Amino acid sequence: MPARIERERYFRELSYLELSVLFAGPVKPSVIAKWAEVAPAKSIGLVAPFSLTHRKPPAGTKLWPHDESTGEFRIGDISSASLLQLRAAVAALDARCVVFRSPESFSPSAGNRDQLKRFFAELATPDAVGAERVWVPGGLWEPRTAVTFANELGITCALDPMVRAPGEAIDPFEGLEAEALYFRVEGAGRAGAIRNERLEDLAALIESYADTELTLAFASPERWQDARNFKKLLLDG
Repeated sequence: MPARIERERYFRELSYLELSVLFAGPVKPSVIAKWAEVAPAKSIGLVAPFSLTHRKPPAGTKLWPHDESTGEFRIGDISSASLLQLRAAVAALDARCVVFRSPESFSPSAGNRDQLKRFFAELATPDAVGAERVWVPGGLWEPRTAVTFANELGITCALDPMVRAPGEAIDPFEGLEAEALYFRVEGAGRAGAIRNERLEDLAALIESYADTELTLAFASPERWQDARNFKKLLLDG
C-alpha cells in the first residue's frame, strides 16, 4: 500500500492489492475489519505468514511464533497455527487469493519439491486456505519449470515477467500453459518508475494470455505510479 494514499482512493483507481498485513505477525480482528469496509470482494491477495514460508523472520516485534522447525513450507504445530488466522482473514475480506512467497534461496531441488507437494496437499489445501493459492518461486526456478510444477500441484504460479536472463533468445514468459497465472512485477531492482516502452511490452504479453485467468500485481519501487500508468496505457489503447 503506497504511503499517504487513502484506502478508499486506492480501490477507486485500482482493482487489486497484494496485502502483507499478516506476513510478519497476527493482527487484531479490527484491523482486518477496517480493510473489509473499503475493499471490494475479490480485490485483495493476502500474503501468507512468514512462519509458513520463511525460516528467517522479518523485522518486527509482534511476530508469528517460530523456531527451527518453521518456514520453507514445512508442516508443524507451531507454523500450522497461523493458518487458522489466515483462513479467518480470507473469509472476512472475501480475498481473491493467498500468496505464498518462497525465500530467494528456495531452490528447485528434489527435497524442496517434495516439501511443496506435501505442504499444499496436506496443510494449505483449498479448503484450509479458502481462496486461490498462489506460489511465488525462489529466484533459482526457471519460469516454465515452475509453471509446470505448479500445475501439477493445482496451484497458481507467480512470475515477474520483466526478469530476463542476459542474451536470452526465447522469451521465457510466452506461451506458458496454465489455467491461471499471477504476474508480480518487481522491476528487477530498478529505481524510479517503469519506462513506458517496458509497460507496452507488458501489455503485449498480457494480451497474449487473453484466455488465461491473469492477476497482475505491481511490487516495484514506484508501484502506485506504475500501476496507474499501466492502467492508463490499457485504457488509451
